[in-house]
Amino acid sequence: MTATMRITFVLPVFSRLPSGGFRVVYEYANRLARRGHRVTVVHEQWYEGWHRPVKHLYEIARDRWHDRRPGGLAEWLRWMPIDDAVRMTMVAKLDPARLPEADVVVATYWTTARLLRRSSPAQGRPVHLVQGYEIWGVDDPTEVDDVLRSDLPKVVVSDHLAGVLHGLGVPSDRISIVHNGLDHSAYRPPAQDGPRGTSVSILVGTGPQKGSAVAVAALERVRDRHPDLVVNAFGPEKRPALLPDWVRYSRARNGREQASRAYRASAVHLCGSVQEGWGFPVAEAMACGTAVVSTRNGGVEDFCVDGRNSLLVDVGDADGMAEALLRLLHDPDLRGRLVEEGLHTASSMSWDDAAESFLRALESAAAGS
Repeated sequence: MTATMRITFVLPVFSRLPSGGFRVVYEYANRLARRGHRVTVVHEQWYEGWHRPVKHLYEIARDRWHDRRPGGLAEWLRWMPIDDAVRMTMVAKLDPARLPEADVVVATYWTTARLLRRSSPAQGRPVHLVQGYEIWGVDDPTEVDDVLRSDLPKVVVSDHLAGVLHGLGVPSDRISIVHNGLDHSAYRPPAQDGPRGTSVSILVGTGPQKGSAVAVAALERVRDRHPDLVVNAFGPEKRPALLPDWVRYSRARNGREQASRAYRASAVHLCGSVQEGWGFPVAEAMACGTAVVSTRNGGVEDFCVDGRNSLLVDVGDADGMAEALLRLLHDPDLRGRLVEEGLHTASSMSWDDAAESFLRALESAAAGS
């Protein structure tokens, strides 16, 4: 039987909106706590900045209020349930001295991994959970590379990211690959799945790494051929200005429910990302019985095979996306084959298996091996 461990996860902020990377951390926290381990998740308080003084002070006050009230942060996290055994905490500023004593401490972003290089042995053996090549919005990407090259053991969520680390010179014995799981209670085909018509789902984000502007351009080309096209767009933010009026948009503040509705209402899901560490929306769409068109963005290529369970196009290729979408909308037999293979692919994604592999990686780190 595995000995009980004290495990700390360090998150750079408390995310009020759904986020795939944060979801992975909370998923592991829940599952490890249910196995009897003592799990703490530490978040840094949000700082808007004095360029917006009213919002800056409001956010600080709100964070402090939620952190101190009964139920605290777990109750405030409305887009994902947190097990009662998980201790959710917030600190004014992330600093190694503010972390609790533990057997292992898990960095979840490059800045938190840099922080752990100054932690003491009492705060646990450090591990870096790598969920993406996190250079977006970073003034000097070489800082990220330096952190990734550090001697902290790495747990990566995809073979693609393992390849990125190898390219930076990180040796294989410092890397564990643990593929993400999938919540099959939330992402599944409709009980009675009928024709889905000329319809496409898409996750829209404002960050350049999501490639939303190119994806919308592809959808406009498809609509030129099919004025009846229905686009079921969703995202965690307010309706982005880049969306045309004819696109339906749902602000998926509760995460899984609204996203899964968009997938199940659509014949095809489009992913236009420039770069993904893994690619939750594509896996979720497959699990909902939706055919997939995606860019070759790295992470999805761990489980997407062009022509077998998806159609893949080059990053930034709006014409290629439109052509692939039209191909699937015009060819129900091809779409049906991709759907069946996609369901088979998604069925192998298990959070139980992922948690077991992740725990083994943490045990290895705690033992110093």
